[in-house]
Amino acid sequence: MPGIVLLMQRRPIAQGIMREMGEHPHPQVGYESDYALAEIIIKSQSADTALIEVAESGKYDMHYCLDLCNKLRRQSPECKLVLLCPEQDKICVAQAVDAKRDRRIDDFVFYDSSIDYMTSKLLSM
Repeated sequence: MPGIVLLMQRRPIAQGIMREMGEHPHPQVGYESDYALAEIIIKSQSADTALIEVAESGKYDMHYCLDLCNKLRRQSPECKLVLLCPEQDKICVAQAVDAKRDRRIDDFVFYDSSIDYMTSKLLSM
């Protein structure tokens, strides 16, 4: 059964995605707010997709998330990595574009994307 892991601080978004995913019969969805546990939860759930929120402030910034993606690529190369980025931070957006071009991530979505769009994106990965 495919697994999707949500690594994020925004619990309401995670809950919305999990509620939407509940309407689909196959994905198993896990949520974690402690990014240090990312490798463990991805392995334990055999996740094939992870949505990782880039925080606008605090330690889970773009630099942290890209470093995490590099680790996850080495440990779980089969897991698709999607960043959730602030759309108004031009530097963050440019870094996400570069990371996708360099294949350090598989895709990215913006904070202002709808729950339906994020769910569709995750299901299509």
